[in-house]
Amino acid sequence: MDALLNLYKPAGMTSREAVDAVRRMLHVRRAGHTGTLDPGAEGVLLICLGKATRLNEFLQWLPKTYRATMVLGVQTTTQDAEGEVIASTDASSVTREMVEAVLPRFTGEIEQIPPMHSALHYEGRRLYDLAREGKVVPREARKVSIYRLQLLNFAPGEHPEAEIEVECSTGTYIRTLCADIGDALGVGGYMKSLVRTAIGAFRAEDAVTLQQLEAEGATKYLIPMAQAVEGILPVWKPHPRVLRLFRLGRFVKPKLFPPVPLPPEKPPYIAVLDAAGELFAIATVRRDEVWPYKVFGERVLYHPRSVEEDLG
Repeated sequence: MDALLNLYKPAGMTSREAVDAVRRMLHVRRAGHTGTLDPGAEGVLLICLGKATRLNEFLQWLPKTYRATMVLGVQTTTQDAEGEVIASTDASSVTREMVEAVLPRFTGEIEQIPPMHSALHYEGRRLYDLAREGKVVPREARKVSIYRLQLLNFAPGEHPEAEIEVECSTGTYIRTLCADIGDALGVGGYMKSLVRTAIGAFRAEDAVTLQQLEAEGATKYLIPMAQAVEGILPVWKPHPRVLRLFRLGRFVKPKLFPPVPLPPEKPPYIAVLDAAGELFAIATVRRDEVWPYKVFGERVLYHPRSVEEDLG
C-alpha cells in the first residue's frame, strides 16, 4: 500500500499514536506523518504509507493552516493550556483593534525561539524531557514564514480570548506565536486550543477519522502519490525509455527530453510519471543533466548501448 491518507487527528492523542492506529488498521509496515500535531491539538495529520514515506521531504514544503484561540493576560509554562499558570494580569484594556494592530508584526519572515516543551533535541535529548526535569537550555531563534495572519473573533474581558487563523511554513510553533502576540500587547498570553485546518490542498473537511477507517476501510480515502505531489513539483511524463534509464540510475540530457520549467523558489526536482499517470520517480536537474533522485517503480534489467542511441 503506497499512498497517503488525510487523517483527522482527535485531541488527546499523540501524532505517533495516530500513525500506529492507522498502521494496525491497514496492516502496513511503513507509515509516518508529515508534521507533528501536539496531543491537545486536532485536525489534519497527513500520513504516508509504504513508499509514500519517501515523499516526506517534499510534502514539508506545503504551507499549513491553523485556527487557534489564545487567552491574553495569562502565561503558562508550556505556552498552551497543558502547562501551569506562571503569571496572570488583568488584560481587560486590550481591545480587538489593539490585537489587529500588532498582527502585521508577525507576518512575513519572522524569528521564533522554540519552546522548551518541544520535540527538538539538545545534546542528544528531547527538549520536553529536559523541561520535565525543570531544566531550561539555550535555544537558537529560527526563521519561519507567516504567509497569512487574521483575527477571526475577539471576546473582551479580564482575560480576553482571540481566535486567529494562521497560514505558515513548516516549523512554526503556533503556541509560541500566541505567546509572542501576548507579549507584544504587554499582557502575555497562551494558546487555549488549536485546529490544523489544512496542509496545502489537504483540508480538514475532507479528512477521514479513525472511526470511519475502522468502519469503512481505507480504499476510498487513499491519495495516490502522484496526486500528493501535484502543486509541489513540476510534473514530467517522459518517453518510457527514460523510465528504464532511471531504473538503472542513468541520467538523460534535457536537450533530448526537455523537462518542465522549474519554479525558481524551489530546489530543482521534477515528479516523473509513467504512462498510467502514477508517480514513477522524483528526478533532479544537475546542470545539463536530469538524474533519478528517488525511484518508486520496480527495477528491471535493461542495458542500453548508450543514452543517445537508446533515445534516438
